[in-house]
Amino acid sequence: MKFRFKNLGPIKDADLELGDLTIIAGRNNTGKTYLAYALYGFVKHLKRWSTSPHDTRRLEKPVHITSIVSAAAAVGHAETPVSRDQLEHHRSDFAMDAARQFTESGLTQVFSTQQSEFDGASVELISALQQHLEPVNIRLDFGERYRVSLRDDRLVMCVDVQDGQPINAHRTRSILRSMYVRFLFPELDLEPFVLTSERFGISLFYRELDFTKNSLVDFLQKMNEETTRNDADPFLVIDRMTSRYALPVKDNIDYTRSIPDLGGQSSELSEHKLPSKLRRLTSAYYKNSGDSIALTSIARGVRRFTIPLHLASSSARGLSDLYFFLQHVAGPNHLLIIDEPESHLDTHNQILMARLLVRCVQAGLKVLITTHSDYLVKELNNLIMLSRDFDGKEELLKKLKYEPEDALDPDQIRAYVAKNGTLTACGIDKYGMEMPNFDSTIDEINRATNEISSRIYENEGA
Repeated sequence: MKFRFKNLGPIKDADLELGDLTIIAGRNNTGKTYLAYALYGFVKHLKRWSTSPHDTRRLEKPVHITSIVSAAAAVGHAETPVSRDQLEHHRSDFAMDAARQFTESGLTQVFSTQQSEFDGASVELISALQQHLEPVNIRLDFGERYRVSLRDDRLVMCVDVQDGQPINAHRTRSILRSMYVRFLFPELDLEPFVLTSERFGISLFYRELDFTKNSLVDFLQKMNEETTRNDADPFLVIDRMTSRYALPVKDNIDYTRSIPDLGGQSSELSEHKLPSKLRRLTSAYYKNSGDSIALTSIARGVRRFTIPLHLASSSARGLSDLYFFLQHVAGPNHLLIIDEPESHLDTHNQILMARLLVRCVQAGLKVLITTHSDYLVKELNNLIMLSRDFDGKEELLKKLKYEPEDALDPDQIRAYVAKNGTLTACGIDKYGMEMPNFDSTIDEINRATNEISSRIYENEGA
């Protein structure tokens, strides 16, 4: 998937293509979080949009989509010749419609601000039609089955109902129109999940947020009394008692609030044992008791401890959401977005975080991060180099305490630097990513160190 962002906070014009692992680096206030939040909101919007009814009347030429939909709804089967150029045209038309809807109303919801803040802004999906289009199938609970497919350059739409049952033409037309959009956009099965930089505070304060919400509900209930209703404006009360959070933060809060209810389900990726990899960062594991979360160290004997999560270190609190996501929620269709995964981690744990992110990718997750960490990037470069074959590789892996699964194919990565209102794609080869922003900063501080130390040496020598 490839996106274009324009006039979005510090970002003036930038293209971003998602890889299995996507990295956005850069200095503060260069638009990294803006991009991550906008991308999260747009992918969520596209997922809802792709499953909603769509007007296909504007697609009458050269392929009569409305006609084939109506024919399939009437007799259960219809097909028509179609070229790849025609499918590309339809995809482009739908993509522009989705972008227009998101720009007009979605951006304000994502950032919880006024539309005037985004005058001239836009977010677009600009990737091309996939080379091979898989059939789209739906089966309803009451037995109806729908299918949209491409067969020998012919677009085919089918509906099967139980014996003796009539086809509900209105419902069928609506479903087939939505299925045609999903057929053109198979990548929109992606499910975004976000961990914001505010996750460290959310784990502490979400219960207080619930208290505020409940207080508001109690107050509005009391407004049934005539005197209270005359003395207060409920809209003013709502405005004063609720905070304005960006959509990713709201969703992060909702997820944290839902953790006590996750105990009975397991991640589709459980076989990859990703939570156990995360325990190396915390030297502890999390336990969800239903009404609270505890952190238990992996140490033995007298050094072992168990404490409530709110008393744990900031790094342990910040990693708890990721732990429970990997333990209970993660699936191969997820796009995991983490704003600054290195936050509150020492340099050693930043290196371990790089390895965990690669294990997530190897398990099937799509991952996007924003980062300031040269340690994380340099370790990712090491893992890229491990994807190459060379003499003595097995012995070197053992010596450096790597495992074969730590290797990362450079083709899986897209890396960018946010700077001067745009994104600059980083070169990636067998030696890793080129991140000149980190290298120049390191060179600058090394030059300063060398010059200062040399002056001291010269002065003492004199």
